[in-house]
Amino acid sequence: MATRSSSRSHALLQAAISIVVAAALLGLATAGRLALGRHLGDVSAPFMLYVAAVLAAGLLRGPLCGAVVLLGGGIIGLRMFLSPHGTPVPGAMVSLMMFWGVSAMVLVTANELRVQLGAAMARLSAALERRKAA
Repeated sequence: MATRSSSRSHALLQAAISIVVAAALLGLATAGRLALGRHLGDVSAPFMLYVAAVLAAGLLRGPLCGAVVLLGGGIIGLRMFLSPHGTPVPGAMVSLMMFWGVSAMVLVTANELRVQLGAAMARLSAALERRKAA
């Protein structure tokens, strides 16, 4: 029973960390986009920094954190940069769908890279342990 409770609290802690990381990445991407807004224009690249945030979240914390950033980045980007007066600018929905499509592929790639890196590190650790034992 204690192990199950400990396992549940560990999972909750990991989820909380992922949410904090996602919020921090969304905040950084939004701040960067706001700072660059006058240089980027309205529809040219509203989601560019959010794609980078999805990649970072996927690599750092995994697919759940990346999915939170993907969803949050789409919502924030649409509301703040593509619907400044409550009505989406022309092309806003196409831009949002492209962001979600591209970011989903980026997230899958980041997760695969994360899994492969973990497997490579495990093989390296095992090889070092065998070398130490020999």
